[in-house]
This record gives sequence, structure tokens and C-alpha cells, in this order.
Amino acid sequence: MNMLHLILAEIHFRFINFFLCLLVVALSAALFISGPTLISGYAVDTGRHLEALRSEAEKLEAEAEKLQAETAAMKQETESLLAEMDKETIRIMRDLGVNLRIVHKDTNMADLYTNFVAVDFPEEYVHKLAESEQIETIVHVVATLQHRVKWNNRTVLLVGTLPLLTHSQKDEAKPHMIKNVEKGTVLVGHELGFGLNAGDSIEIEGVTLKIARIMPEYGALQDVQLVTHLEDAQQILGKPGMINQIMALNCKCKVNRISVIRKELESVLPETKVTEHLTQAEAREKQRDLVEATRTAELARVEANWKRVQENRDRQLASNQRQAHNRQRQKETLAQLVAVTTPVVVLVSALFVALMTWLNVRERRAEIGVLRALGKGAGSIASLFLGKALLMGLLGGAAGCAAGYFLTPVVGSRTMEITADLFQAQALLLAATLIGAPLVTMMASYLPTLSAVAQDPAIVLMDN
Repeated sequence: MNMLHLILAEIHFRFINFFLCLLVVALSAALFISGPTLISGYAVDTGRHLEALRSEAEKLEAEAEKLQAETAAMKQETESLLAEMDKETIRIMRDLGVNLRIVHKDTNMADLYTNFVAVDFPEEYVHKLAESEQIETIVHVVATLQHRVKWNNRTVLLVGTLPLLTHSQKDEAKPHMIKNVEKGTVLVGHELGFGLNAGDSIEIEGVTLKIARIMPEYGALQDVQLVTHLEDAQQILGKPGMINQIMALNCKCKVNRISVIRKELESVLPETKVTEHLTQAEAREKQRDLVEATRTAELARVEANWKRVQENRDRQLASNQRQAHNRQRQKETLAQLVAVTTPVVVLVSALFVALMTWLNVRERRAEIGVLRALGKGAGSIASLFLGKALLMGLLGGAAGCAAGYFLTPVVGSRTMEITADLFQAQALLLAATLIGAPLVTMMASYLPTLSAVAQDPAIVLMDN
């Protein structure tokens, strides 16, 4: 009977022993295949996932840059619209005209409002007011001399004006809101200008003036006014160096406007008093507040939109970083687990095979003694046990490779939620398993086999 028949007979006679060892070797080989395969598949999926996260991060950065550009354009557009609104507000405020009236303290306001009669005072008052450093709430000062006169058989209001910038305005580039009337010219109200044209000459109380412009229809007192330069009005009325009103504009004063203005005025022109055109003043304030509120709201909206975009981007990037970190940590944990468990399982398998082989040798002491007495040498005995271990390793390794190759994709895809095509067994790993399994089983069987060969057949037969 040749050695192969002896090995097969041995397996048949000790089938449970062989089957258990074969099962342990197969499980060890399957784990040896599945561990690196799982790591490899998870690493590939992690790489893809990280690449997707990098791509998403780049996309987020591109979108953020695009939104930043759009936000900058929106902000610029908003600034442009608000600048236009500011200009429109300035125009509206200019058209509203002055809203402060400064007169001599002895002026009867009833006479002023009904008959346009006011107490005269020196023109130097207005220059003192304009040059005073203490005045901060009054701007766009206009020295005025007005009086009713007869012209072309009609009662009209002659108004002489001289616009002056205050000390607080002289360093600003903005011009005076009231245009100066050139000397020797007159602005004719709409109701008085019928039949007249710009460039015509008219005579007022013996003084000849050239019409600079026929004013548009206002539907108010301006339609029956003749507006001249202050010096021309002083000449016509015979009041050189005198005025009877100072018209002006108050700047922004949120609380007690008129009280603040009066306090400033008392320190410079104590002989005067001031009144405010409340409707115009409140209209100016409301318009300014509306523009400021609109500006604040629009810029806040633009900033909030950009901040929201930044927060979303930062939150998404942080989430991507956490996912990438978790993936990498899971990959390292899996690799460490496989690195620890695989050698342990292989070692346990080897010890199990060694133990089962030693038990087999112990049970077959009598048979080994008979074989030795029949002339079988130590090599034949060793070949029997090592051949059985070799066959066990080949079959167990092949079964483990097959199980690892077919079961790993199924188990991995279900437990890791990864597509099965990523779990591809490597040829080098398969070859290492098929070669390594027989070597491990043979090495595990070496010492028990050595003890079997070392037995003295005479002693064995005497004991039995």
C-alpha cells in the first residue's frame, strides 16, 4: 500500500479529527483572505468618498467665490442705487427750500405773515452769523430784504437775496442750495411774466433790470415775486446795507431742533429770533431717515446673505472634514483589527492542528509500533503525518480562499454599505494563502510527528 493510500485510509479512519482540523484551517484561510480584502475595498471606497468630498469642497469654494462676486456686485449695485437715492433726496430737499426764518426780535410775526412787514436790521448780522464758529445747526444762509411794491399796476413782492455759506460749510465741496441772482438781473414770477421773455429789460421803482429767467409756476407766493440781488433790492427800496430776514436751513437735529438752534443763535445774534417751517423741517428729517433706514436695511440684507453663504459653506466643509476624519479613523481601526485578529486566528488554528495531531499520535502508538516492527522507517511514519497535514492545508486553504472570495463581497456590502464590486481578492493574496496554509499545518504537525518517529517500537509493543 503506497503512502497516499495510507494517508487516505488515515483520513477515513480519523475523519472527525481531520474534518475539525480542516474546518479550522478553512476558517483561518477565509479570514486571511477576507480581512485584507475588506480593508482594500473599504480603502477604495474611502478614497472615492474623500475624492467626492474634495470635489464637493472645491464646488462649494467655487460657488462661494461666485456668490462672493455676486454679493460684491449686488453691494455695488445697492450702493449705486442708494447714491442715486441720496442725489434724489438732495434734489427734493433743495426744492423744498429753506425752513428757518430769522428776523429782528421786535418783528410782529402777524404783520410779517399777512403784510410781509418786518423790522429791518443791518446786513452785517448775516455775515456775523455765517462766519461764527459757534453755529453748527444752521447752514445755507440767505440774507433777504423783501417788501411789497407796485409794478405794472400790480402789487408784487420784491425779494432781494444774497446766499452765504456758513463757517461749517466752507471746507465742503457742496455749493449753496440757493443760486445767487446776478446783479442787474431779476427773476420774474410766473404770474408776472406773461408777455415777457428772458433778456427783456424791466423797470422797478426807477431801477432798470434785465430778466434772467421767467420762473415756473409754483402755485404759491413765488408766482408773484420779483427776485433780485440783495444790493439791487436795497437800491430799489432805498435801504442800503439793510435786510429784514435771514432765511436758512437747519441741519439734522433729532431732538428739540428749534431749542438747539435758538440757543446757538442767542450767543451770536441776541437781537434776533428764529421760527421754523415745521412741515418742511419734518419732511426733510423723514426723508433723510427713510434714506438712512433704506441704506442700512439693504446693506444689512446684502451682508446677511453673504454671511449666510459663508456659514453654509463653513458648515458643509466642517461636515466634510468630519466625514473624512471618521472614514480615515474607521479604515485605520479596521486595519488594526485585522492586523491583530488574523495572526491570532492563524496561531490558534496552528495550535489546534498541533493538538489534534498530537492526540492522533498518542491514540496510534500501537499502530506506529506495528508499522515500525514491519520495517517502516521513520521517514515513512513522518510522511504519513506530514502528508496528512499537507493535504489538510491544501484542502483547507482552497476551501478558505473560495469562502473568502465569494462571501466577503456579500458580507462587506451589507455591513459596510459598499458596492460588492470593490471587494476583489488579490492574486498574490490567494497564492500566499494556498501556499501558507499547508506550511502552517505542516509546521504545526512537526513536533507531534517528531514525537511519533522518536518512539521505540519494542517499548510500544511491550506496553500494549
